[in-house]
Amino acid sequence: MGDSDNSSAALDALRAQFDQAMSEPDTVKRFRVLLDVTDGARHLQSKVNKSLKEHQKSETFLEVEKRFVTKHETKLDALAQGFFNCYATPGKARAALDQLCDSYDTQYVLDVVALGVWRLSKPLGFDLFGIKSEARQMAEAFYENNLHPALEKAIPDHGDYLKLKRLNVEERYGKVLEDIEMCRKAAAAIEVVLKKYRDRFATEAKSMSEEDVDKLSPAEAVERVKALPLKMQEAIFEAQKEALAAKPRAAH
Repeated sequence: MGDSDNSSAALDALRAQFDQAMSEPDTVKRFRVLLDVTDGARHLQSKVNKSLKEHQKSETFLEVEKRFVTKHETKLDALAQGFFNCYATPGKARAALDQLCDSYDTQYVLDVVALGVWRLSKPLGFDLFGIKSEARQMAEAFYENNLHPALEKAIPDHGDYLKLKRLNVEERYGKVLEDIEMCRKAAAAIEVVLKKYRDRFATEAKSMSEEDVDKLSPAEAVERVKALPLKMQEAIFEAQKEALAAKPRAAH
């Protein structure tokens, strides 16, 4: 189950809990359920926002890797044409290059391809006791003038490219973009319900009688005060200060 599925299920549970609160006739019980619902929505919002940041961080890294892959594939397109102009079986030449870059360091591979066209696969044409066909001469010339310089540009990055292709960078990049979009949608939905729950909780907090307020725990009473308008909060604090001032001081 993905982040989106988890968030959707959690939202459904919060909605059911909110409906339960609104059907509760007891003011204090309703207040407590609404407090739980509001806290649950805040927690879910924090969780989704954290997931969104993690996905965005992954997107940054994967975008760099994807850009590297795309840029390198431009070089490989040029190599493909070169292989076609030089080799009887261009696919074997590319496979040989991949195997070399997978197995050896860059300098070794550069040294290998510097030895000539025949190091990657069988060139076009023939060389019979030093007598070269026109196709072989053209293949060797093209290799020296075009393909070998292109190989020297591509080889330093080719090993890393092969690793990234095995790691499915493009697929993972597409997946993380989907995850980001789903997290954004979930965050927007949570923001809507959280506002609804906060507003309802504030209404309940304002309408509670003194008798009901006295039934709240100290922590619940603090949350109630935090939900009240600023003027009501100030009035409560002033009343508390006056009550403290009116208490007789302890004898020294």
